[in-house]
Amino acid sequence: MRRFAIFFAAVLAPAFAFSQQDKGLSPEVLKQMRDMCSDNAEFRAARNALAQTDGGKITQDMQRIGSINQLFSNRLKDERVTDQKASGRCWMFSGLNTLRPFARHTLGTDEIEFSQSYMFFYDKLEKANLFLDAVIDLRDKPVTDRMMEFLLRNPVQDGGNWLGFIELIKKYGVVPKEIMPETFGSSNSRHVNLVLGVRLRQYALKIRSAANDAAIAVLRDDALRDVYKILALNFGLPPEKFSWRYEKSDKSIADAGTYTPREFYEKFVGKNLDDYYALYSIPTLPFMKKLEIELDKAVADRPAMYFVNVPLDTLKRLAMRTLLDNEPVWFGCDVGQEASAENGVLATNIFDLNSLYGMDFSMSRKDLFEVYSSIPNHNMIFTGVDLDAGIPRKWLVENSWGDKSGKKGYLVMMDDWFDKYVEVVVVNKKYLSKDILAAFQQKAATLPPWDPMFKSLWEAE
Repeated sequence: MRRFAIFFAAVLAPAFAFSQQDKGLSPEVLKQMRDMCSDNAEFRAARNALAQTDGGKITQDMQRIGSINQLFSNRLKDERVTDQKASGRCWMFSGLNTLRPFARHTLGTDEIEFSQSYMFFYDKLEKANLFLDAVIDLRDKPVTDRMMEFLLRNPVQDGGNWLGFIELIKKYGVVPKEIMPETFGSSNSRHVNLVLGVRLRQYALKIRSAANDAAIAVLRDDALRDVYKILALNFGLPPEKFSWRYEKSDKSIADAGTYTPREFYEKFVGKNLDDYYALYSIPTLPFMKKLEIELDKAVADRPAMYFVNVPLDTLKRLAMRTLLDNEPVWFGCDVGQEASAENGVLATNIFDLNSLYGMDFSMSRKDLFEVYSSIPNHNMIFTGVDLDAGIPRKWLVENSWGDKSGKKGYLVMMDDWFDKYVEVVVVNKKYLSKDILAAFQQKAATLPPWDPMFKSLWEAE
């Protein structure tokens, strides 16, 4: 594979330089560019290969991929892999998956999965409520106002973040998956997003032209009732109370119990989620500062998304320490970069674009952020780390794309990939230093909702 890429490098490398003084593309410049790609036999071979084959396939370095083994010095118990399907619920799936080991231990069972559809229902309802409140607050602004435009372009999306996840659980609890299973609509969210978007925009127009506050209040209530109905049709009605029993590890059947979703969480999971803090490492933002993102929240009367920005080595050290204490780690990354999903590998330099095109495509972590080429767009969980003399060499990742992706749903992340593309980890505050804890007590600086960090959270994979 590498020899094939090197062969093409000589073909596609620029034969000569040209300069252009005018802004337009002159005939002379166009001829020079065409001559640079002269139609010889070698160029035809490269062009024909790219015409019929994904360039990503051609450039994969199979020798490097094949050298990456699946052995880990520290590995948590594998859980059944989940599948978010055609929805942007990675943050929700990975969040619920971090809770499974605690519930499994408390219940004395081999496996449990929480209902993602149940949380999705309330996530959409809360986002619709936030959208309506923002439209009411900004109703006197023109539709061309940047904030108003942002709202109308993004009424209700799938993405989310750790703080939103814990606020939803604190308010609504959790239920086992069999109590509110997946539907086509929850697994394939495009339709429901389209319908909700149209309906909410209709109400936005009505609110903006309403005669008085009383009329606006009626419109808001009507809109939320419509949203609830749309969600109930697509996802089903969320349970207020349910009866449930399950199979224990010894194959006996537990006695049935009746719970509200919040009672179920408190009894069988019981983790104080307020003890878990989100740490980011964004090279274009100041370190050791608390930041929040305007309008980015899951529940109206709770704080907007906030985090402390720390150096990258802090993320790595805290993630490793948590794993060594046998707890999974929720994290965010740019999964679209240098990833071979079919081989279950995340590693730098597994795609040799430089040799194929005869150009240097390398960029630093900071470079990628400065030109909007990298943002945290996917959430997964670390369930293992491979240490060599106490230094991490690779990380085991549980994904939520089903067991047909990667190695039965798991990915191997090389440590150099962590260094370039991991941007978020969530850890218990007991692992945080005094200076990081003090930073969380700061008054947060506010980022606008069109900041790339907001965009990444709302458009997660």
